[in-house]
Amino acid sequence: MSILQFIIIASFCLLETIFFNQALFEKEYLIALLWGFLLYRDLKRVYIVSKFTDNILKITKKKD
Repeated sequence: MSILQFIIIASFCLLETIFFNQALFEKEYLIALLWGFLLYRDLKRVYIVSKFTDNILKITKKKD
């Protein structure tokens, strides 16, 4: 993952979190559900990518 991709994903997660919190405080639960789903989807993707890269690094690491 390049730095630009990381910045874009992080900024989308930030905006979704802000909108999610704003919808909750305004008691707009349907909109909060939408933003929560989008936030969950992004965080799940980040988790899968990080586990994948950890496994790749573990496999390719030289054993001494």
